[in-house]
Amino acid sequence: MKILRSALLAAFLFVPLTSGLAAGPEDAGPARTEPAAPATPDFPTTEATVSLLEPVGEQCEWVRLDPLSAKRRVLARLDAGCQGGSTALSRDGKKGLVRFWRGAVSMPIFGRPTFPEPFPSNKFRDRLFLVDLTTGAVEELPLPSEGELIEYGFDQGGRMLGLSLESGPVIEQQRPRAVELDGAGRQSTIGGKRPAASMTAHAFAFLGGRWLRMESKSSSDGLGTAALEHRKELGERSIRALDPRFEAHEIEDDVVLDPLYELSPEQPEGQWFEFKSGVHRLAVWGTPFGSDVLATGLIRQLEPEKVNALPSYPYRPNDMMSLRTRGPYLLITLADSGAHPRMYKGRKLVWSSETARAVTLWPK
Repeated sequence: MKILRSALLAAFLFVPLTSGLAAGPEDAGPARTEPAAPATPDFPTTEATVSLLEPVGEQCEWVRLDPLSAKRRVLARLDAGCQGGSTALSRDGKKGLVRFWRGAVSMPIFGRPTFPEPFPSNKFRDRLFLVDLTTGAVEELPLPSEGELIEYGFDQGGRMLGLSLESGPVIEQQRPRAVELDGAGRQSTIGGKRPAASMTAHAFAFLGGRWLRMESKSSSDGLGTAALEHRKELGERSIRALDPRFEAHEIEDDVVLDPLYELSPEQPEGQWFEFKSGVHRLAVWGTPFGSDVLATGLIRQLEPEKVNALPSYPYRPNDMMSLRTRGPYLLITLADSGAHPRMYKGRKLVWSSETARAVTLWPK
């Protein structure tokens, strides 16, 4: 998905620091290897094939699933619970990474979510695993010593990359805030001073059994790891696929807008936008986030001069959603966690799960 940036964030000056520095000695220790998962047969990727994490007792399985045929392949079994799980794939499909961290737990835009999730317990540990997708062998890796690991994955050559953020002092800066201009919910922005945390973004490469710092740049809570050039090199990863931001189009047809206005919520602030992708057209109540728009759970399917509710659709405006399509299939999940997926073909619900997490379309 194309990530938009406000003019304010784009104007920040990024100062590169020392590159090629090794991570601290606490991260250079030997990694622990887990036994391989039982081998299961592979199957061809279809337009509906998904990647997901699923709990098995106190462990977590990474599964490749075709929802239509129910064919599934267990890629790995990890000695961790699935909460906070996210995944990344190498371009050749031979290696994968699984990360468990608090940032992959879904949070509502406001109020109580449709599917409340317990906050991670005190026993929760941030962990990172390398997976051999051919054999199912799992190796636990150390985390970079500087900042908190936010994004990770593989570059085109199969090298592991990790992007972290390190917080600095809080500063005041001019930042836009949204205000409602009319009863239709259309928004404009005005400036206002608000406290913002200064940050440093780091890029690491995992080489020789340790993380080497390759790049560091000044950043902010709004820009995050997007300040780094190495971010452009990252390949398939669930964190990117589960981003709630979407390319929002104005809806101008009054025949469509009239029934939608009757559904408009008091919260969160926002307006109706059209989501277009291939054969799919949706009306989405979008809420502003800087210069971007986040998808809420208030969604309707658009047909010529018709607005339809999706069948067996549980989400509400306070939920934050991820929308992905491929061919005739629409995949809707909670943003960030990728939990409680719903897959549709037209107006038909073809698959859902209340246990799977980090659900994304498997790359073809």
